[in-house]
Amino acid sequence: MEILAARFAELRPIIDNATHDHLIAVMDEIGTSRVSDEFTQTCVASIQSGKRFRGLLAYFGASLALQRPLDDPDLDLSVLAAGLELYQASALAHDDLIDHADTRRGAPTPHVRLAGVHRDRGWEGSATAFGAAGAVLVGDLLFSAAQAAVNSQCSALDPERAFLLMQRFTTMHAEVSLGQYLDIRAENLPLDVEDDVAISVEDVMEVVLHKSAHYSIVHPAILGAIAGGGSPELIQALDSILTPWGIAFQLRDDDLGIFGDPATTGKPAGDDLREGKRTVLLSLAWSHATVDERRTLLSVLGDEDASDEVIAQCATIIEERGRRAHESLIDSLVKEGHRGFDAYPFTEDQRRDLTELAEIVTARTA
Repeated sequence: MEILAARFAELRPIIDNATHDHLIAVMDEIGTSRVSDEFTQTCVASIQSGKRFRGLLAYFGASLALQRPLDDPDLDLSVLAAGLELYQASALAHDDLIDHADTRRGAPTPHVRLAGVHRDRGWEGSATAFGAAGAVLVGDLLFSAAQAAVNSQCSALDPERAFLLMQRFTTMHAEVSLGQYLDIRAENLPLDVEDDVAISVEDVMEVVLHKSAHYSIVHPAILGAIAGGGSPELIQALDSILTPWGIAFQLRDDDLGIFGDPATTGKPAGDDLREGKRTVLLSLAWSHATVDERRTLLSVLGDEDASDEVIAQCATIIEERGRRAHESLIDSLVKEGHRGFDAYPFTEDQRRDLTELAEIVTARTA
């Protein structure tokens, strides 16, 4: 029985409401007006959908620390969860701009939405430049709202624990910036089709660790555990368990980026290739591909106008040359996380929930 998934489903509306309320509170505080409607509407649109996974993991970490079930009415991490979801929306506004992504979860990304406003209203100057500048500011405002929510969570904690929480949140923010830079740096490096290791698994793994694994999985759960009064031993155990699962989470995301159903993922199939993403999946396929196959892969990397036909050809190459090894790597990472269970005296119920969490993180379809 999927007990954890059911509890997560019950928490999502709570996190949705808290995220919306904290954003609106910040907007009320600064005094938005009719003149800035398109800006504030874009900010609100940026938080309207999502799996709320980071907020849910904060609840999960707190439940482990407090040894309370997720459906305990006294377990309220909605403020911290909102902060994490607002931060995620902020990061995505910037990430989508950097990646030139047109859609996210089937809706226009902030820079596309604001560029459309510019065109529709017949304003002066470049609509593209306006959209890009606006998206940066959307991300900044969402980050301010995230910071306000985390500050509010800190105010409910004792000073030492509040310091630890803010220190972890600040580290997360800095690490995302580093990971994002490493990502765009990798996308701009030239590739030699004669070189089997032109796309190094080790280098890609460094990007995965900083940009996604820690940020998406490890930090949110540990932030929740800190807020719940978790011991250093619990924090260390979660780090050892969730780090490999966080890597596996991103590897699954990379697989879905090529082989997932766009109706489910909310992103066009092959977008990672068009954006020039250097993924572990691509690295594994590249190392086993022929020179001609590498030329085909290289022809679409970073080409926003690559046809669906060529994308399909690349998907076939990746399927045949790298996907099996990629799935084996995901399996080994899941097992590595399981080996960390013995580092802390988890209860049987907690072990069951952790086991289900691994499935949710690494075997998802969206």
